[in-house]
Formats: sequence, structure tokens, C-alpha cells
Amino acid sequence: MRDLYNKEIVELLKNGSEKAFEAIIKAEFNNVAFFVNHFLKDIMLAEDVAQETFISLWKSRGTLNPEANLRAYIFTIARNKAINVMRTRYFNMSDSINKREIQIQLNTLSSDELDKNIDALELTVLIEKTYNKLPEKVRDSFVMNKKFGMTYEQIASAKGMNVKAIEYQMSSALKIFRKKFKDYIG
Repeated sequence: MRDLYNKEIVELLKNGSEKAFEAIIKAEFNNVAFFVNHFLKDIMLAEDVAQETFISLWKSRGTLNPEANLRAYIFTIARNKAINVMRTRYFNMSDSINKREIQIQLNTLSSDELDKNIDALELTVLIEKTYNKLPEKVRDSFVMNKKFGMTYEQIASAKGMNVKAIEYQMSSALKIFRKKFKDYIG
């Protein structure tokens, strides 16, 4: 799944690689259908929307930005297609209770909060990419501190190193993260 978010697969897709496209569909189709079904409450229709999402992705492949988050882009397409389906349902429906339910779902799909969650996918990928680029010893110390809450002294003891070496590793990791986020924010 991580390979889905690297520049190479986006470049391959952009250049018309059907194998890259198939890999993306295989990795994300069920996720997209599940996401859309949450709003449409019709799995067959959700799968149709997912299929249309990937058709749109293929058609727009030439405009893809290898630096952007492909997954967030896919989910944005799916959300927009689900909104279109729900709007059509809304206007074709006469039952006011069902119309109200659809309106609530439309509001949810159109909300800034959902936009933020989709945008967060990009940030999550950036964090994971940055984490994976850390040197192994630095990454280990970083995980011990940030994930397991170990102090620098505890990490140094566990790794048989001195505290200053751990401080240096943590400083290096934080410097790398700051640089990546500075580039991300602008």
C-alpha cells in the first residue's frame, strides 16, 4: 500500500501505465466503495460510484501531480461523484422525510470537516514518508520516545548508548520533520 503513494507510481499512471492503474484500483477500490456507501447506503450504487471514480482518475491521469497525495485525490473524486448522485436523488424524491435525510448526508459530504479529513490523508502520507526516510537508528530512538513515551535516559540505557547520542538522534529527527513540514506549509 505504501508504494501507492510514491512519485514513481503516479508518474507511471500519468504516462498511461495500465499496470500502475490496476494496482491503484486493487489497493483502493474497496476503500472508496466503503467510503461512498457510508453516505449512499446502497452498496451496488457505491461500487458504481467507485468505478466511475477510477474512470475519472484514468481520464485525468495526464494532469496528476506526482508531489500531491494520490489517495486524497481519489477520495475527493469519489466524494464529488457521491454528491452528484445524492443531489439527483434529492431532486427526484417527493417524500420529505427521505429528502431531509439526503440533505443531511449532502451537508456531511460537502462539509469543511470532510475536506479536512481528506486533506489529512495527505499530511498522514507526508509524515509516513518522512518517518521512513529517517536513518534506522534515529527512527528507532524516535519511536521509543514518541510512541512508547520513553525518556532519553531510558532509550540510552536500552540501546547501550549515552544520553547525548540519543539527544543528537532526536534533534536530527526533529530537524528533518521541521524541514519537511516547512516545505509542506510553504
